[in-house]
Amino acid sequence: MQETAGNKESEVKDMAKFGINDILNAKSKAGTAAGTVDKYTEIYLSPYEVKAADENTHQNLEGIEELADSFLHVGQEQPTVLARVNGEFRIIDGHRRNAANIFNLERGHKEYEKVLYRYKDMSEAMYELSLLAGNGYTQPLTAYEKTRLVERTKAALIRAKEEDGLEIQGKMRDLIAAMLNESSTNVARMESINNNATPEVKEQLKNGNMGITAAYEAAKLPPEEQRAIANQVAAGEDIRAKEIALKVAEKTAAKAAADAEEAQHDYEKQQEETEKEIEKAERKQAEAEEKARAAEIAAQHAKVMREWVKESVSAATKAAADAVLKVSETDTPQKDWNNTEWVVFTARAIMQQADKVSEDDLYLLHDIMMRCQHPEEPIADDGQIEGQQDIETWQQELVAAESEAGNEQTAAEKEEEGAAAYNYFRLQGSSQSRRIREDAQEY
Repeated sequence: MQETAGNKESEVKDMAKFGINDILNAKSKAGTAAGTVDKYTEIYLSPYEVKAADENTHQNLEGIEELADSFLHVGQEQPTVLARVNGEFRIIDGHRRNAANIFNLERGHKEYEKVLYRYKDMSEAMYELSLLAGNGYTQPLTAYEKTRLVERTKAALIRAKEEDGLEIQGKMRDLIAAMLNESSTNVARMESINNNATPEVKEQLKNGNMGITAAYEAAKLPPEEQRAIANQVAAGEDIRAKEIALKVAEKTAAKAAADAEEAQHDYEKQQEETEKEIEKAERKQAEAEEKARAAEIAAQHAKVMREWVKESVSAATKAAADAVLKVSETDTPQKDWNNTEWVVFTARAIMQQADKVSEDDLYLLHDIMMRCQHPEEPIADDGQIEGQQDIETWQQELVAAESEAGNEQTAAEKEEEGAAAYNYFRLQGSSQSRRIREDAQEY
């Protein structure tokens, strides 16, 4: 049969219109009279020109001779249905009928050299779907054959959707169930077997030693346990689905307990980490509060120093420098020193011990400086203060302290640097107390 370009284009359009209804109705179309068959074309072909499916839903072609005899007596009432895929005629429905025609031809009945067929152009995926829908329930199928049928149907639907634009509405599982005349529950079980069962379990299902329910329950177990069950079944042990289900339930309960324990451990670990984070946050808050208090104190010190500097730092600096110079150059015996000389000497001594001055003492020094800036009455220059420590004893104590610190400077150098330190202290009076102590400690 020769094709024109117009005929080919028309067939392609028909292929594009091929929908799910065609698949679901494939079986009924195969048995419909020639005049009512939709979209199928009649053609006479040799039975040898027709290719059987590589894998039919039911491979056992039984009763061929009896069927061939009936064709000789009453004729073939239903033509074999074909799909033309890439120019090749393939059987959709009627494998036994085509086998009977070949049988009659081989035993000398030449009228079977050309036989009436009906065909339609299809893609590979659509052919597979039509094959499965047309043969899925023409013969009783075993549990294994039903499982394979579900697997092949699902694969064909996915391929037809991707390659041919087949529109699939609803759940694919429900569609497969409708096509195969099975319940969605059974289809789900068979899908689980296809996806999770080991080859050993599938082999026992194929051999008829296990049913769908038993294979479905076994597929829930780890592979090593599936193989153990399959070996037991192969050895002739009667292992019921309930026994396998009980084993699955035990495994499920153990896993649930392990998962719960792990979840509890994760929760406790999370709680511990949370508590640590809270403690860390509390420590940081306490540190921040302590720093804030220290900053407040420093600000208070700075404020006092700023007020002192603002009012009289220039005059005070000159007076201090003059006093230090006077004390450094005086020939007056220490027992005859006046207040100014003792103040300068005392300030030098404090500078040597600046790192040991407490906060309360620092405030006291601030108060002294402030009182000196606003004296109510002039201080009389009347010599040594009553109760003043003996100068020689004080000097001996200072020398001993300096010796412990590893200071090997001469007395003259110490006196000179002490005077300079005191002068620096007064010049930098606006700095924070910490910086003052650090600078003073060097001396």
